[in-house]
Amino acid sequence: MAERTSAALAWTGGAALCAVLAAAVLAAFGPLPGLVLDATPGAGELAAAERVAAEGDIRNSLLQAVAGLLLVIGAVTAWRQYLVARRQHLLSRHIAVTDAFARAVEQLGSAESAAVRLGGVYALDRVADDDPAERTRVAEILTAFVREHATDGEPPPREAVAALSVLVRRDWPGRLDLDAVALPGARLARARLRGASLRGADLSGADLHGAVLAGAALDGADLRRAELSGADLSGAGLDGARLSAATADSATRWPAGFAPADHGVALG
Repeated sequence: MAERTSAALAWTGGAALCAVLAAAVLAAFGPLPGLVLDATPGAGELAAAERVAAEGDIRNSLLQAVAGLLLVIGAVTAWRQYLVARRQHLLSRHIAVTDAFARAVEQLGSAESAAVRLGGVYALDRVADDDPAERTRVAEILTAFVREHATDGEPPPREAVAALSVLVRRDWPGRLDLDAVALPGARLARARLRGASLRGADLSGADLHGAVLAGAALDGADLRRAELSGADLSGAGLDGARLSAATADSATRWPAGFAPADHGVALG
């Protein structure tokens, strides 16, 4: 539809330009310069050579005016064609992203193959890269996938680990909902989990070295034996969190008023 519209605009613009050009030629080389000159006071006193020169000046002025008009018409036509082409491009891109999103979600829900589900995880990662507007939906789906597969008593499957790695690699709009996930021993060094909800999560023995957990909700979380050196927990909620035998250093940032030593944290 947009292509037909663009073609119609191009044809209409071309026809208009041709019509204006034809009218300009007829006007400039027809009787119009003489008529304009006759309407000018004092034209009757001009000698023949002066009259020819005056008509030439009028003809040139007419042609310059028409040339300017043609330029304006051409610019307007080109701008309209650009807008139509851009609209078509955005529409095509949106359709492509929507199709990719739907296929990725279908892969993620596959009951047939872990490899297919893994492909769905990375397909959603590409969708988030290609279209920032889809990042909220991508985050919601991936966090739900992790919550479903990272359960107590079972090591998370590799596709859930892959989904988690996608989630911690960038900042997302909104708060990541990872409440009660079981990720003991997870490798989350330098993870970007600012403001994430990890209430009741099992992160015992996890490597959170240099992780960004500022403003995260870690109330009731199990952080025993976790590596917290260089981690940023400023503003994090730690009510009821278990931190015995966790390790931290001088670069670790804690919530205001929090005393890590009182919670069994080993300070290196």
